Amino acid sequence: MIKGKRIFLRKVEVGDADQLLAWSKNPRYQYLAGFSHYEDLDQAREGARIYHDRPASYLICLKDGTRIGLAELYPRTEDTREVGFMLDEAYEGRGYMTESLALLFDQAKECGIAEIWACCRDDNLPPQRLLTKMGFKEQYEVDYRQIPPFFNFSAKYYLLKLAEWNKIETNTKS
Repeated sequence: MIKGKRIFLRKVEVGDADQLLAWSKNPRYQYLAGFSHYEDLDQAREGARIYHDRPASYLICLKDGTRIGLAELYPRTEDTREVGFMLDEAYEGRGYMTESLALLFDQAKECGIAEIWACCRDDNLPPQRLLTKMGFKEQYEVDYRQIPPFFNFSAKYYLLKLAEWNKIETNTKS
């Protein structure tokens, strides 16, 4: 468990399948965050097991235990990760994701991670603003619409060098 001021991050458990199922029923999370769609509680339980088994995959919870989102770091190379995150829309705009990602980035830096990448749909502006606020720099954009019929969107890729994180972290922690 990783504790913050207003939230804590904990491993996803099979008992969280009900929340994963609820989020998976919202097409907004599928569209904006690429969140999986589960047909039923059994599929959501399997999804919970998968999240649980990932080394840096966490459920974001308020201090009272309310589950409000997910944040995780995926391995890219030995010292590079990619961040993925999703926040329940009822809790947006309150700084919870900023606090969650700051906790993750601090942990990553302690583990010797040098860079964190992020990717957002080009039409998903809130996470782009969050990433920029946290020190990420846009690196490039990929127009996946050039690969028909599979994709119908463009994505922006951002990079945060953790050596720079110390310079900005005091401005981003909630």
